[in-house]
Amino acid sequence: MRWIGRLIITLAGFVMVLLIVVKVVLGPQFQKTVAQPKRPSLPYFTHVVVIMMENHGDNVLTHNPRAAYIDQLMRTGGYDTNYYGVTHPSLPNYVAALSGRMMGTHSDSPVQVFKQMTLAEELNRHHMTWQAVMQSIPSSGFGGNWYPDNLGKNTAPIVAPPVALYAKKHNPFALFPQLNSLRRKHTVNLTQFRQELAVGHLAQFTWVTPNLCNDMHGQSLGPGSRCPVNNPRLLISRGNDFLRQLIPAILHSKAWTSHSVIFLTWDETNDPAHFLSVSGLRSYLKPGPQTPVIPVFNIAIGGGRVPLVVLYGRHSHAIRTNLWADHYSVLKTIEDSWHLPYLGHAANADVPVLTPFFPQSKTSSTR
Repeated sequence: MRWIGRLIITLAGFVMVLLIVVKVVLGPQFQKTVAQPKRPSLPYFTHVVVIMMENHGDNVLTHNPRAAYIDQLMRTGGYDTNYYGVTHPSLPNYVAALSGRMMGTHSDSPVQVFKQMTLAEELNRHHMTWQAVMQSIPSSGFGGNWYPDNLGKNTAPIVAPPVALYAKKHNPFALFPQLNSLRRKHTVNLTQFRQELAVGHLAQFTWVTPNLCNDMHGQSLGPGSRCPVNNPRLLISRGNDFLRQLIPAILHSKAWTSHSVIFLTWDETNDPAHFLSVSGLRSYLKPGPQTPVIPVFNIAIGGGRVPLVVLYGRHSHAIRTNLWADHYSVLKTIEDSWHLPYLGHAANADVPVLTPFFPQSKTSSTR
């Protein structure tokens, strides 16, 4: 029986060495949350626009001629080189970004529902205006999983019909049943949003979800697919063109002020080359406050490194920072500016506020 004891000791030693190596490699990312420090000083945002793109990391967008406008934004606007999706796959990132929690889900199924507090409810309680812009949604109260849906049903599986442009899984407002009555009043399609911009109307908070052809996700393979998921060059070009038209329309609207801000980011990266690289592997091993874990070693699997572009005010400010941050940081920054209570993991001390992008903020250290 001695060999059993020796085996246990050997395995325990191996696990301890592995944990030490992981801690050394990933450093402070494994530190425990400490008491929340005093809130930083941020300007009061007159408008916030969050644009959520899909499934691409900074490594495939930087210096990419098919993403020339995006690359220009990275060079001339605010850009965080150390920003991450919260997890994988897509849907939990949307839930986390709006509510501060993903509630343990690691699924893209659009039939899921979540009941925690959301930013939309916070804004409603404080009498602040908000809008959910969903390109290709057929109506403000639409509850289906996909549109168009050539399968003839709204209970489709995770894989979308090849013709689908709107995806419920990319509309976090539709995943919270308590928002159902509010969605009818606050949800618009992209056409209406453009019309409102043209006459100088912009809500205090606006979330924009492009359709599957313009968010770089792509449509499922099959008859009727115009932007298939297996054509990354087309998807990058279409996403770049979409942003090249939308962002100037926002910035040039009469509603835009010197204290308005756009947060442009991607939900996660699914680039295999990024995952297989050393830096890419570290980005996937980045644990957020609540991410999937490998049960044996308790190693968290994050959403990978993605671009975060911050456009503040009337003129471009070329600010580059290496501040470790993720989708919870965008939520926390918005709540800080508007003096709202932190939702979920936005309250964690290890979730930084995006202070480097705003001139009235105090200097913040990087992680």
